[in-house]
Amino acid sequence: MLFLFQNLAFFGIVVWSTQQETAMTPFEVKRLPEFKTLNEGQKICALAALTGENMLIMGGGGVGKSHMINFLSKILPELVITASTGIASIPILGQTLASFMGFGKDVKNLEDARKMNRATRERLAACKAILVDEDSMVRIDLFEQMEARFRAAKGNSRYFGGVQVILVGDFCQLPPVLAGDTQQGWFKRQYENRRYLFESSSYTRGGFTSYVLNEYVRQSDPLTRRVMRSLRMGHNLDKVVRFFNTRALGLVSEDALKICKTNKKVSAINASAMAKVKAPAFTAHGKVKGRFPNKLKMVEDNIVLKRGCRVLLMVNDPDRRFQNGDLGVLVGVTSKGINVRLDRGGVVHVTPHTWENFAYNTNGDGLAKKAVGTFKQLPVRLGYAITAHKSQGMTLNEAEIDLSGNYNEAGLSYVTLSRIKTLDKLKLTVPLKVKDIQTCKKATDFTYQESMKALSRRDSDKRRFSLVDPIARAA
Repeated sequence: MLFLFQNLAFFGIVVWSTQQETAMTPFEVKRLPEFKTLNEGQKICALAALTGENMLIMGGGGVGKSHMINFLSKILPELVITASTGIASIPILGQTLASFMGFGKDVKNLEDARKMNRATRERLAACKAILVDEDSMVRIDLFEQMEARFRAAKGNSRYFGGVQVILVGDFCQLPPVLAGDTQQGWFKRQYENRRYLFESSSYTRGGFTSYVLNEYVRQSDPLTRRVMRSLRMGHNLDKVVRFFNTRALGLVSEDALKICKTNKKVSAINASAMAKVKAPAFTAHGKVKGRFPNKLKMVEDNIVLKRGCRVLLMVNDPDRRFQNGDLGVLVGVTSKGINVRLDRGGVVHVTPHTWENFAYNTNGDGLAKKAVGTFKQLPVRLGYAITAHKSQGMTLNEAEIDLSGNYNEAGLSYVTLSRIKTLDKLKLTVPLKVKDIQTCKKATDFTYQESMKALSRRDSDKRRFSLVDPIARAA
């Protein structure tokens, strides 16, 4: 596979194009060094993606879904990478689904979805395969409009216009959002109690094959893994609550990150802690070039910091000196960045990070991925408190979790509690209660059924993709 990089004079932004004379074969994929690092479930998903079938890749927190997406983007050069939200699209170097599809406020129904401008039509007509990350947050109406628009752009009646669709995520985590009373009223009249994309006839007709990633890489303790699965699925919650209240030993430092439900509580904690730091404040100003909407930003435009304040690192360092979720103390300021003494040891120099906003546009008979905007800023947040929503995707060594309050939604407790590697480094501000854990029965039932299907097919999938050890096969 050959990757070409061309610099644009305009904003110094990069065009990424992928060219490959022939599609990668399973044999070629298996010879890649990265393939050997994948676990069994990931290898099956990778080889299944080469068949062109529509796929649903499922898995809880910490099973390597992001790693899977990164690998698929390498072996499928024509795969368009998207995510349901802007924050989710940036780490996977993708584009929001709505943006790629050209959906705006003017698209309210299937009839609207079939109408599009020339640029959108040409872009979608050139699309051969698309991946959608964080699929749990894709509402049923957007999913149906996606299929209708692909059909219209391709000019045929095949499901999704014949485009291969790969869905990735966990329906047991955060659900689709309904915004505003007016929208909720319209939505209820149109879809009644249906909200998830798997409740759509487009999903049923699309013939999606389910695959499950079930090898956890975050928690190493088998018992903790089993309890996390029960928490995720809403099973045996009395036992789950008792387990957490017993095993969450709270052996955390006084500087442990606090995870709360609301922005209001997080802001109050951060403001109070910063007021106690007796040092002059300074502001790190972010810089935007091109198109980079606020909804895509992982950190604030203007970050107020002090020497001695705690910071949370929000990216993985290419040189592996620090990673997303690392915590530390700001101990110095240089002309190029800041010095941070990590809680796990060592001082690292953190310089501004450049996030890119990608878009896909037609390029000959295919698509080219182009960075249409950048946001350059120190990759840090204040390290005293963070919302549960913003903790999604992080792996933390320790945390103090506050699940109190009336605000709740399906999957929120699981998203929050599954951030921690070991429960002895988890402190609960108040004992966990069963009512603190909300799950959606439709989502958990669907996830269970499809996971069982995928697992029961695991041996046949291994034979299908020649992943069975020849010696074991002979036996």
